[in-house]
Amino acid sequence: MKRALLFTAVLIVAIGCTPNPRFSRYGSTTPERQVEVAAWRHTEDYLKFGMIVQRYLGKPYSGGSRYQPGIDCSLFTQEVMREYADIILPRVAVDQYREGVEAPRNKLVYGDLVFFTTERDRITHVGIYIGFNEFIHASTSNGVILSAMNESYWAQRYVGARRILK
Repeated sequence: MKRALLFTAVLIVAIGCTPNPRFSRYGSTTPERQVEVAAWRHTEDYLKFGMIVQRYLGKPYSGGSRYQPGIDCSLFTQEVMREYADIILPRVAVDQYREGVEAPRNKLVYGDLVFFTTERDRITHVGIYIGFNEFIHASTSNGVILSAMNESYWAQRYVGARRILK
């Protein structure tokens, strides 16, 4: 109960303090689209979005198999954006990185997609920024969890962010 209240409070806050942006070797891409969501910055929108992502907390990781009862990182972001705003994202993280508009690291807002390179030099992981320098994502070892953007593992692998929700 205490964790749920803390999580909800984190989800309500839109702005987190973050360090200066890291520059990506992938560069910017021209936005293909950006979806307008009416009154996105109102409390009820944060609560609705928060309730959607909270339902996924603790769900096991599946590796993308449609035959296993879990979820992988890009399916997680795909399902959340579809459920919240009827936005259809591509299935894999690198393709999701081409959606929306670039979001600078020091101006991330609640709902931005954050991308990481966990295998060599390519984008292989995506999560959703929730404020307070944290993001929610499907971890291969722990399922859907919250992680800090400044944890050394994630900070070293951060590639960039995209704003899908306007």
